[in-house]
Amino acid sequence: MRRLTRFTLFTFFFFIAFLITVHTAYADKILISQADIKEGLDFCSEFPVSLQVDGETVVSDVPPVIIKDRTLIPARAVFESMGADVEWNEDARLVEVNLGTSNVQLTIDSKIAFVNGSQTSMDVPAMILNDRTLIPVRFVGESLNCAVDWDNLNRTVILSSPVINEYTGISDITFTEDTDKYRVVVEGKDVIEGIKSFAYSKPERFVIDIKNALLNIEEDRIDTNNDLISSIRFSQFEPGVVRVVIDLEDKIAGKISFSPEKDSIYIDFSKSQEDDDKKLGETTQDGLAVVDWGAAEKLVVIDPGHGGKDTGSRAIRNGEVILNEKDINLDIAHRLNRLLQEAGVSTYMLREADTHISLYERPALANAANAYLYISVHNNSADNPKAKGVETFYYSKENESNYGIYSKDLAKMIQKEMVNTLGLFDRGAKSEPAYAVLNKTQMPAIIIEGAFLSNADDLKLMMTDEFREQYARSAAKSIIKILDMGAGD
Repeated sequence: MRRLTRFTLFTFFFFIAFLITVHTAYADKILISQADIKEGLDFCSEFPVSLQVDGETVVSDVPPVIIKDRTLIPARAVFESMGADVEWNEDARLVEVNLGTSNVQLTIDSKIAFVNGSQTSMDVPAMILNDRTLIPVRFVGESLNCAVDWDNLNRTVILSSPVINEYTGISDITFTEDTDKYRVVVEGKDVIEGIKSFAYSKPERFVIDIKNALLNIEEDRIDTNNDLISSIRFSQFEPGVVRVVIDLEDKIAGKISFSPEKDSIYIDFSKSQEDDDKKLGETTQDGLAVVDWGAAEKLVVIDPGHGGKDTGSRAIRNGEVILNEKDINLDIAHRLNRLLQEAGVSTYMLREADTHISLYERPALANAANAYLYISVHNNSADNPKAKGVETFYYSKENESNYGIYSKDLAKMIQKEMVNTLGLFDRGAKSEPAYAVLNKTQMPAIIIEGAFLSNADDLKLMMTDEFREQYARSAAKSIIKILDMGAGD
């Protein structure tokens, strides 16, 4: 047997490493060959597949097709008949389906999908055939809580709309103690859709209102008698609203999160939080007001726009790049994060370094974190070098009343504060429903466009620490004010 030379061994291992790299790079892709597609189209042409939604036959200009034992159907024709909202983003090659409280996002030819903000894998990806978007029916249907069935005798896909109960039953409320926290758990029989939290003083109480809910518990209170929580009371506060009142020994805010299935609420009270709060005065070292105790655990997501390969706008002078928007955005976001944390606000930075996050990952990450407020930090540019000033974008969502905070109010506050503090030209606070980070986030959200890299006067300001600090300070001051407005009722 011929012995392998060092060169041969090196070549062999290099080839194996190359294969692993290629497999990893394309792990989110499924290679559906043209032969697979042709075989599926030919078979379904000879043996057509029909669609039935809620007992009614649905006819579309593009029939269903079976590829690799998975049935793909036209997205709009089927799910819009159920009352779903189906959107197509040409640039991202992304189809999105919203039905009730469920959201599914699929990218053409990718096996990676997002269901209610969480990443998951599919057997067969969405694809475009004959200029129509086809999506895997069972995966999407079940992700939207629809019943999906197959009538083999009649070759029919049968879909049933999810049963939407008028009220979600609240089946249990419990109290547990850990080494570092106390936890109140509210369990629902179905997905818990809308909540609102606020705080009362004298006596101190932390309150959760659960909307579209019906209390199915015989008891009405839990006596805890510890050093932080004296009791937990709950009632059918009004038709469709269950109220949970946590009686406190001190001003300690609860941190709210959800179970992965969104059918339970967790309200956590840190045992060390009381000592932390005593370190905070009425104002920070930067002169900002400390956030009201009832809003201290309401998570604020800070999103520094662009990053990594996405530079954003660029300031170019004499053929040289002197400033990338992604860099100034990140600098301002870090300053904003510091100011808010010093004021006792809970924060989460989507990126802390020069990394890339895709457009649709940003709202998905904020939704998954159960954020209370979303702040996107940007700066501007235009073909016209005379364009200048600050503008703030918002989109008023129907569920903002659940948060006690309104994005329009916050946008106007920040706009006014930045104009007054920095002396920038006032371009106004504007409604913009088309921006993904505004319309895909569940919580109130805004985009701040600080100044123009393409304007010589604005750029001169942007290169200074004073501009960046005052940008962050104007945003922080307004965020604290809006959080305080939503903290009590």
